[in-house]
Amino acid sequence: MLDYSILLTGIPVTSERGSLGWCTVAYLHLLGRHILFDTGSYGDRSLLLKKLEKLNLCPESIDTVVVSHLHFDHFVNAEIFCNATILVHKKEIEYVLSGDYIRVGDPYVPIGVVRYLENRLTPIEDGESILPGLEVMLMAGHTPGTIGLYFKPEKILFTSDSVKNAWEFVRNEPPPAFYSKDAALQNYARVREKARIVVPGHDRHFHFDSNGQIQYLDFYNATIRSFVYPNPDEVTHIIC
Repeated sequence: MLDYSILLTGIPVTSERGSLGWCTVAYLHLLGRHILFDTGSYGDRSLLLKKLEKLNLCPESIDTVVVSHLHFDHFVNAEIFCNATILVHKKEIEYVLSGDYIRVGDPYVPIGVVRYLENRLTPIEDGESILPGLEVMLMAGHTPGTIGLYFKPEKILFTSDSVKNAWEFVRNEPPPAFYSKDAALQNYARVREKARIVVPGHDRHFHFDSNGQIQYLDFYNATIRSFVYPNPDEVTHIIC
């Protein structure tokens, strides 16, 4: 069974000065491996280290860092995990190193950090297994190489920014797409089809209940708040 902890809970906050970039950082423990999915933003490092310490872990304990995409809020702290293999989809590496991110006007790539860690980036592909049952899922749309991490036995899908938050998801509003809005909406359909539990990029994790509602989770079973989940084309509201 997969043991996962949300080290940093994603928060969907923007301001007139732009995105604050508070993304979800998840720790996964499976078959003795210590895995991080994303690493947080510039100001997250101190809190991230404290959260790891509470699990009796340090940066050297992490053996695998899976980076969903090369935006600053998901990637910049990868450098501190000196013993880890850093996995990034090959299309995302090409997107940044080719300069395509400049051509499409993507302002969120920390190119200096990418160049600094370039030799440590290990390319991965869609469907590749990191461990038995734990698969890479290409979810292009937000960027060409955005990936999710899917634990198939329990249908847990770490989506990163392919599903940024539950509110956009139930309203069928795609995340900002530097690659394809159509592909981003297709990802939503795949999430509904495959996932039982969703860990989004900028929100708390949630699951689909038997009544077709989305319910926020506080460690699997403790419901915090739920969204009514009707036809995606209909307007939704919050049940508190």
